[in-house]
Amino acid sequence: MATAYPGTAPAAAGGPAGRVVGRLAWGLGVLAVLLTGYAALHGRFPFPDVYAALPDRYAWVEPAALFDRAYAWVVANRNTSPLFLYGFNYLSVGLGSAVVLINQALTLLAWPGVVLLGVLAAWRVAGGRVALLVLAAFAVFGLTGLWNEAMTTLALITTSVLIALLVGIPIGIAAGRSERVERLTRPVLDFMQIMPAFAYLMPMLLLFGIGNPAAAVATAVYAVPPAVRITAMAVRDVDAGAVEATTSLGSTPWQLLTKVRLPLARRTILLGVNQTIMLATSMVVIASVIGAGGLGDAVYQALNKVDVGRAFEAGVAIVLMAIALDRVTAAAGSGGAARELPPGPRRWRRAVLGAGTLLALGAAAGRLAGVGWLAGWPDALTVSAAGLVNAANDGVQALVGTWAAGFAAALLAVVLDPLRTLLTDSPWWLVVLAAAAIGHALGGVRTALVGGAAILLTGLLGVWEFGMDTLSQVIVAALVTVSAGFVAGVLAARSDRLAAVLRPLLDAMQTLPPFVYLIPVVALFGIGRVPALAAAVVYALPPVIRLVNDGIRGCSAGAVEAAVSQGSSRWQLLTKVQLPLARSSLLLAVNQGIMMVLAMVVIGALVGAGALGYGVVFGMAQNQLGLGMTSGLAIVCLGLLLDRMTQSAART
Repeated sequence: MATAYPGTAPAAAGGPAGRVVGRLAWGLGVLAVLLTGYAALHGRFPFPDVYAALPDRYAWVEPAALFDRAYAWVVANRNTSPLFLYGFNYLSVGLGSAVVLINQALTLLAWPGVVLLGVLAAWRVAGGRVALLVLAAFAVFGLTGLWNEAMTTLALITTSVLIALLVGIPIGIAAGRSERVERLTRPVLDFMQIMPAFAYLMPMLLLFGIGNPAAAVATAVYAVPPAVRITAMAVRDVDAGAVEATTSLGSTPWQLLTKVRLPLARRTILLGVNQTIMLATSMVVIASVIGAGGLGDAVYQALNKVDVGRAFEAGVAIVLMAIALDRVTAAAGSGGAARELPPGPRRWRRAVLGAGTLLALGAAAGRLAGVGWLAGWPDALTVSAAGLVNAANDGVQALVGTWAAGFAAALLAVVLDPLRTLLTDSPWWLVVLAAAAIGHALGGVRTALVGGAAILLTGLLGVWEFGMDTLSQVIVAALVTVSAGFVAGVLAARSDRLAAVLRPLLDAMQTLPPFVYLIPVVALFGIGRVPALAAAVVYALPPVIRLVNDGIRGCSAGAVEAAVSQGSSRWQLLTKVQLPLARSSLLLAVNQGIMMVLAMVVIGALVGAGALGYGVVFGMAQNQLGLGMTSGLAIVCLGLLLDRMTQSAART
């Protein structure tokens, strides 16, 4: 007779193990039906034929044509319609001017002034080590000849973060004080957080055109959710005793907010600012696709030319900028608990800061006076590692290039192409029913309706083949990510030494913008779907490993001790006790892994992955707004489908 350890459910039909087995059997059954239907009906009822057979009188509902008409109207009326004359055009000019002004301020300070102020600010806020990191970042910007691009990126990040905080923090404060506001904002934030970054680009392109304003708004909107959520949580979690004491003394709601809630919530709000900055850094690099310029454009142009060396230089600059911003803002949010304060008496610290500020102002005065070497980073101080990197890449290609090409071809022939063919050539209604059946198995009727509707809408948008291609890539990459992440997470949970080794590596990986992951995989595999999938797997692994590790380590010590005392082997302890107890954390790991895979697979269109991401990129490049918008909406549909299915599984 099996022993039920404290805190665990018996492995019966109604327990977690039984539910997992039942869902697996249901999923295999759905796959068998899909394969049978494909074999029996192949070529008879493909979705494009049914869609094309709609009567001509319904042609006006074609989504791509609607968006193309909307784009034509915008182009024709941008300078005459009150909506643009007194709305979006003013906003566009204001945002563009803000980016230009910040960039001009950085240019006015000249490179010595920017370096001095940046390093001194980092030294004051985060200590000597972070100051050295900031100095190294500035050195890389200049020595690689990317100083101007880095300043453009920094100006865009600053503008976007200011917009995100000006919008997000007040909404977060309102949500923290009002349950009604919190309920209203929650679904909106949930929806925004499941949207891949590419889905934000086309609407902004329609409203603001190509350039910095569209990039700034897209980045700000993408970065708003953490500002709202973390601010609301900080305000809501303020010590109730302090609030009651202040209220009993007759404080007004405004005094309560400004004198108690916000000061006590300051540390958590600053952590929200840190997360907002990191998301903005990630998005502003992607926004180079709509004319943002900066370091992201340098990577994009280099990848288009398969110039791995130049892409590597720009990638290193992006990584150092992201890490520097993360360390400085994280130290500011730690309240001094985790930062290394500058040595010496306070008066000496003030003297150093004052002297550095005066030197920076002197550099600005010299720039205004026309001192030549202050006009920009001197060419004599630039070096390039692109040649060495390209030579190293050639050596790697000579060594493993044949193997990598063979692996990529085998993966395409054996896995990716058959799965894509199964999804694209099966009758559309059969795929919709399969999605609904899987949704029902995972979360019931509501999830079934969401799953079926999301897949159906992908077809109604006219991008069925692109959507199924993207879904096939996500399925393969997600299976690899979850499998590898679970194995690594379990091993880390069982070995403190391995966990200590992985921790800084995972920290660094989660700081990197997703764009950067494309560089090494293109160097290894070239252009195509396989490098995009490899980048997606690597990008999504860190949260999966962390959540699995944390979930197993967080299991009840009493349950583990009881299982060991009963003579359980390590395998039995893992499968009968730890994994069932860590179920919620494991399912969250699956959810996060799949959503990050989707985001990266879409970005993989920049290196030849095709599918929906290609529809967005091609639509922007060729002014085909209809294709870009329908592809973007289909990405949102797939995100909604995958998110709801995995979250429903976690709740049941």
